[in-house]
Amino acid sequence: MTVDKIKINRLSCRFEDGNLEKEFLNYRWNKIWKNIKILLYFDIPVGFIIRLDDIFVQGAGKNIYYLSYHCFSIIIMLLFLFSSNEKKRKYHQLYFLFSSIGFMNCGAWTYYFSDIQFPVGAGVLPIIIMLYLIIYPFHFINGLIAVLGTAIPFTILVISQGNMSIDQLPYLLFLPVIFLAPNKRGREIDFRRDFFQNKTLEANRQLMQQTLKRYFGETLTEKILDNEGDIKGDNIWVSISFTDITSYSTIIEHMSPETAVKFLNEYFSAMHDVIEKHRGQIINYIGDSVMVVFGAPQKLEDHEILAVKCAIEMRTRLNELNKKWDESEFSRYWKNHSIDKITARTGIHTGSVIAGNIGSERMLQYSTIGDTVNVASRLEQRNKEFSTEILFSHEIYTALTKDLYDGSTYQGEIHLKGRDTKTKTYSI
Repeated sequence: MTVDKIKINRLSCRFEDGNLEKEFLNYRWNKIWKNIKILLYFDIPVGFIIRLDDIFVQGAGKNIYYLSYHCFSIIIMLLFLFSSNEKKRKYHQLYFLFSSIGFMNCGAWTYYFSDIQFPVGAGVLPIIIMLYLIIYPFHFINGLIAVLGTAIPFTILVISQGNMSIDQLPYLLFLPVIFLAPNKRGREIDFRRDFFQNKTLEANRQLMQQTLKRYFGETLTEKILDNEGDIKGDNIWVSISFTDITSYSTIIEHMSPETAVKFLNEYFSAMHDVIEKHRGQIINYIGDSVMVVFGAPQKLEDHEILAVKCAIEMRTRLNELNKKWDESEFSRYWKNHSIDKITARTGIHTGSVIAGNIGSERMLQYSTIGDTVNVASRLEQRNKEFSTEILFSHEIYTALTKDLYDGSTYQGEIHLKGRDTKTKTYSI
C-alpha cells in the first residue's frame, strides 16, 4: 500500500487501521517523551505553586470545591510524575486534559462566583490556544477539546469581570483557533504519512537485504550495501575450496527434475550452514559444485585452518544426511544403481587472488580470479586419483594447527595444468 492510499480519518486524524495507529502511537511516544519530560518538570512545579497561591494567597481555599480540586489535582500530579514510563505513555493524554480543563474550569468558575478579582487579562487567551494546539503533545481532537474546555470558561470570566469586550472575541479567540487548528490537523496527518512512508521504506529495505542475503550471504550483502554495490577488485591472500558430489551424473540420471532439485537443495542447505559457521563466502553453485572463498570479502586470520575445518565438518554433515536418507529410503535413487552412499570431494588451496565485482556494467558478479582458484579446482578433481575426499596443497598444510597438521597424510607430488613446478598434496 502506498502513502497516497493509506486511510487516515479526516476528522480524528488517526489511521483507520487500529493496529497501525497503535504502532504509530508507540513510535511517536519514543519521539516526544523527552519533550513531555521537560514539560512535566516545568508544568508540575509551576502548577503546584499556582495552586498553593490560589489556596493561601488569593483566598480560593474558602471555596470547598476549588480547594478539593486543587488538593486532588496535586495528588494526581505526583502520581503521574512517579508512575512508570508505560503508564505515562498510556495515560499522558488523559492527564494533560484533566489537568488543563479541570484547573481552568475550577479556577474560572470559582472567581466568577466570588468577589476576588481574576489576576490575568484577555491577552492570555491566544496563549492558551497556542499552548494546547502547538506546545502540548495533544492529538488533534484532544487539542481541540482542551482549547474549548479552557478558552470558553476563561472568556466568560474575563468578560464578566470587564477585562475583555465581546468585540474582541474574533481577534483573541476565533482567529487563533481558525489559523492554528488546521495547522495542527495538517501536522497530525503529515506525522502519520511520514511514519507510514518510513515504515514502508524500512520494510522494503529489510526485504531487499533478506533477498540479497539469500543470493550472496550475509557478509557479501553487507559489503554490497556499505559500498552501494561498488566492490572494487582487490589483490588479497585467501583460501579457496571446491566441493563436488562424487558420481553426481549417475545419481541424478534417473531422478525427476523435482526430485533432483529437492536433493540438491537439501544437500546445499546443509553445506551452507557449515560454510557459514566457518565464515566462508559461497561464490557460486555450478551443478553439484560449490566454490567457497575464505578471507574475502571479509578479511580473516587463519583462513587456511577455517577452510580445512569446514571441509571436515561438511564431510561429517554429509554422513548425517546419508543416515537420514537411508531412514526415509530416499537413498534408493542411488543405492539401486550400486552407489552405497553420497560422498563429496573437496580441493583446497591458498594464495593471492583478485576479488571483486566482475562482469559488465549491466550485470556484475562477485568473484575471485587467479591461479589459486585454478589450483583448488584441479585439486578437487585429483581426489579421484588418490581415492581421497579432501585434498589440499603444501601451502595449506604448512599453515595448519598441530592437530590438523599431524592428522594430514602426504599423498605425493602432482603436475597440475598451467603450473611449471609440481604441487605437493595432502589429505585428511
